[in-house]
Amino acid sequence: MYRVLVALDTDERRALAQASMIESLPAATEEVSAILAHVFQENPEGQSIPQLDGVRHVADAFDESGVDYEYYETSGDPAPEIIAAADERDVDLICLSGRKRTPTGKVIFGSVTQSVILGTDRPVATVSPEQ
Repeated sequence: MYRVLVALDTDERRALAQASMIESLPAATEEVSAILAHVFQENPEGQSIPQLDGVRHVADAFDESGVDYEYYETSGDPAPEIIAAADERDVDLICLSGRKRTPTGKVIFGSVTQSVILGTDRPVATVSPEQ
């Protein structure tokens, strides 16, 4: 089984791009197990991961295509939590969809995608919502 951590935020377009990439993997319906992960930073409504729009769209897409998945949620700083989840679940691949930012924006505000890529020895796939 090929395990993929799909790190999702609340953006539906990015989430669907990630789902599409996972579904395109060879033998996705037989050999891929996806872990739909979300790191809550603030959650005053007390939502759980299946209640997030982006996650629901991915789950619906996977239900339709037959890709096996499970949920993983935690709280904290996204990049270290994504890396910790990947290590804990011993995944083969981390799938991210980054936001478009200027180089200055990345320096000032940081980049979860960049931090995950630099902070793990696992393969990381980044997906663009335009795909």
